Amino acid sequence: MHNFDLPHSALRRIDLNLLVAFDALMQERHVSRAAQRLNLGQPAMSHALARLRELLHDPLFFRIGTQMEPTARAIELAPQIHTWLEQANQFLLQEPLFNPAQAQGTFSLSTPDGLEAMLFPALIATLRQQAPMIGLRSYLLEIDQQLAALDKDEVDCLISASPLPCRDWHSQLPLLESGFVALYSTRQLQLPPRPSLSDLSAYKQVTSSYRGSTAGVVDHLFAEHGLERTIVAMSASLLATGRILQQAPLISIQPALYLPLFEHLPEIDHVCLDPDLCIRISLIWHSRNDSHPLHQFLRSALIENLGRLFGPLIQDTHAPEGEEPH
Repeated sequence: MHNFDLPHSALRRIDLNLLVAFDALMQERHVSRAAQRLNLGQPAMSHALARLRELLHDPLFFRIGTQMEPTARAIELAPQIHTWLEQANQFLLQEPLFNPAQAQGTFSLSTPDGLEAMLFPALIATLRQQAPMIGLRSYLLEIDQQLAALDKDEVDCLISASPLPCRDWHSQLPLLESGFVALYSTRQLQLPPRPSLSDLSAYKQVTSSYRGSTAGVVDHLFAEHGLERTIVAMSASLLATGRILQQAPLISIQPALYLPLFEHLPEIDHVCLDPDLCIRISLIWHSRNDSHPLHQFLRSALIENLGRLFGPLIQDTHAPEGEEPH
């Protein structure tokens, strides 16, 4: 047995209500007034005193006139019991005070490459201003590893565009929906203003995937129409894609919300795909952190900065007021 183990089987005999009654008696030195303080009847208070005497093997109080005078044992116990009750009141009954400016720790987030490029500059600036002792870490995780990393407390939150098999202990907040666009260089190619999937399948393509896999919602859409796209290049970085398009006659199909990452590049233009092709992006975390003050602050910072980037989020119009849906 470790020296910090507690004798739980013995301690379970202690009723916290008895300690509260003892403290009230020490404060009032009168059974009726102590009972009033606890909103109890006098018989209930007398019964509590009898149980205390049996538990502690000491009379604890003697009646002298109208007063209840404590024994030496009661005087010895009183400061420690009062401290325990103060601590219980502070840590169990009072809402914890949270000051972001004094909070310390590291927040880890797994998010798609493109969203990281768009979100992190503003999010880091927010943390530097409001919570300067909080560090931020980003991790690229395989889709099938994301929930496991969350469960193992290896990451605090996921921003995911994949329909993950969340369990009862995962909290999930829908954030955004995005269609898709086909990006290309106007110097390298000319695309029709509203190309069909058959039109797009005729163009060689570059894709971005840190997983080294091309299979995804776009490929499934092509397959559903009996088509297959030809991918001749794959980059682990989304930010390299625009530079590739500037120098090669290729197209790249990307979520429409990534357009701001390419708009500053000369000659890069886009056409929109079928509006039925859409992904939903969600914020996911472990339910054990639902009420954690620091976690709540950081989730709010994420949501606030995403709202500034993309306008009203799904949760702004669908979530009950003051509630984060699971």
